[in-house]
Amino acid sequence: MTPHSDFAALDVPETLPLGPYLLTMLTGADLDEDFAAVMASAAVLRGLFAPGWPDDLTRAYDLTDLHWHHREFTTRRSFAWIIRDGAGTYLGCAYLFPDIATTGRGEAVFWFTDTPDRLSHIAAFGPLYRDWWAARLPQGYDLRLSHNAHLGR
Repeated sequence: MTPHSDFAALDVPETLPLGPYLLTMLTGADLDEDFAAVMASAAVLRGLFAPGWPDDLTRAYDLTDLHWHHREFTTRRSFAWIIRDGAGTYLGCAYLFPDIATTGRGEAVFWFTDTPDRLSHIAAFGPLYRDWWAARLPQGYDLRLSHNAHLGR
């Protein structure tokens, strides 16, 4: 696989400190932690990526998805990380997906688990994540930002 043309010359780290957060590349080794976090947070994730998601998610499908994210990351076609706090607690995930079959446009998506401080994490993380990408993407890149603040409770 070849990199997406927007990312061919872009160096994106597998581990990224971002303010009080630490992003670590999402891989199949994260299955147990990822599946537990997603299913426990279904009420605030429902519909974020597709109708029915994550209600129809199985461990087998999650594992396939995690391997896909890992391959996409290593080939620089899209990027996915786990968002952790300073203690290493799984807080959510962050992604960058370019628009398919085009250049210069993409979507930065992130979500936080269903905890009482979810909305404050979203408010704090969003600008950090957007600004980090804005400093690295090609000039004029149309970056849309979405998250799960509007979902659930």
